[in-house]
Amino acid sequence: MFSKIMPSKATLIKASKTLPLLAAGFMLMPQANALDIKQEQINACVQNVVTSKIADNATANKLCSCSIEVESKITKGQMWEAESYRVSGKDVSTLPSVQKYINDLKQCEQGLTLNPPQQPTQPPAKKAN
Repeated sequence: MFSKIMPSKATLIKASKTLPLLAAGFMLMPQANALDIKQEQINACVQNVVTSKIADNATANKLCSCSIEVESKITKGQMWEAESYRVSGKDVSTLPSVQKYINDLKQCEQGLTLNPPQQPTQPPAKKAN
């Protein structure tokens, strides 16, 4: 749902090297009880960040906890405004609420050592006899 209202992937990649992975983590969140949704989002994000070798578990937890907190502050009105912009072909990244969102996510990365995303390594295939 958020992918429809967020700036284009190119804008997000320019804003931060980890934003696309965080967004993927949000979308892949498993079903959970209402009280556990925030923690489930953090867990999915941490798993995505660690699997992509962006950061270790402790750093990923800091990054994801902050990012999920930022995400939780988006209002329905902001989502509707961004969706209206997107549908009308306007640049969503020009909206003050989206600019604040991106800046807040950048703040989540401050002081953290983050690596460029890498594809998860797969074990070598076994040779057939």
